[in-house]
Amino acid sequence: MVDDASVRVALEGRAELLDATLLRYRALVNALKAWRWKARLRANAALIQEVARVQDDVDEALELVLKRGRIEGWDRSVPVMSTREKVETLRAELLSLISNRLDRPLPNEALRPGIEALETQVLTAPRLVLPGQRWSTAHQVLPANVPELQRAVWFARRAEALFGRPSNGPARLPMSLEELDDFVEAWSDGNASLDAVWQRLIRIDATGAMVRFLRKRARRSLTTPPKTGPELLLYCEFWRSMAIARMDQVLDEKLSPIEWREAERFQLLRWLWHREHNLTSKPALKDEPREGLFELAAALGELPKAVERAPLVLGGLIPVARQADRLRGGDDWKRLHDELRLLVRVVWSSRKVRAPELQETLEDLVRALRDSA
Repeated sequence: MVDDASVRVALEGRAELLDATLLRYRALVNALKAWRWKARLRANAALIQEVARVQDDVDEALELVLKRGRIEGWDRSVPVMSTREKVETLRAELLSLISNRLDRPLPNEALRPGIEALETQVLTAPRLVLPGQRWSTAHQVLPANVPELQRAVWFARRAEALFGRPSNGPARLPMSLEELDDFVEAWSDGNASLDAVWQRLIRIDATGAMVRFLRKRARRSLTTPPKTGPELLLYCEFWRSMAIARMDQVLDEKLSPIEWREAERFQLLRWLWHREHNLTSKPALKDEPREGLFELAAALGELPKAVERAPLVLGGLIPVARQADRLRGGDDWKRLHDELRLLVRVVWSSRKVRAPELQETLEDLVRALRDSA
């Protein structure tokens, strides 16, 4: 007689997988046969997700047990063979039920894609979410193991590790250049993954009330470690918002009055990091006139409080101002021109002499500052 314990050891966990699968298949088949089957699946979202997650392993286990059984002469008296037969029967029934619910035939090997399609159809179908159901519905439709959410969590943890640090000032990034580059490299995928999670909820939420509720809660940090899908979403959104706020604060304070563009954010941050550490660098925008505007704006923002020293700071920027004047008449040029003109008036008025009348260009204004010495 074949010893069941030795068979289980030889199968290296596959027997236990089939035992668990038998229970899951029965529960899923009963749910699909129910009158309100969609509601049953929504209430047991974790079940359908777990069945889909391990289905490839189950198929491999079914094939291996059958092969080993034939080689070693196992019959139905061996518990694992009996379990295997029951799982195969329920698998066929499950495939038929899912085909009917999806209203399309599925080949035998397409059980896992069929389960995933059914999950998408049932769990992400638009619905009316009542005020008292917002949090519970979010739990139903957003499990913690959604791949996009897992990628977003990895990104958010990186953001927390960097932007959760104290900085030496409000306009400084508390990180090394290598850390900044790593974060920038991960930004696109992390941002897209988090947006995909929000889109999943937006498709479900017919009125948008649940999404508004979650976005409002995401404005504050969680007091306990996130575990569930909605908690992880709030965690990710909070740290994405925090990272954006910290980065934008640096750019706004360092580069005012220039209105930088979204596509320029990371090049400017790298350049400001070099500037902050007294390393020679350019904004690397492939637009020399705009680079000139940013260099002048940064220099203007770094002027010492004592206006007497302003000419020493700006005196070497005449070529940069000439470069920026190629954008003469643009909105950013006008704002920078106004600030420089005001500075010229302040510097010259302190000397009780009339400022040079020629103040048409940025170069004129930089020369006026230099001459005020």
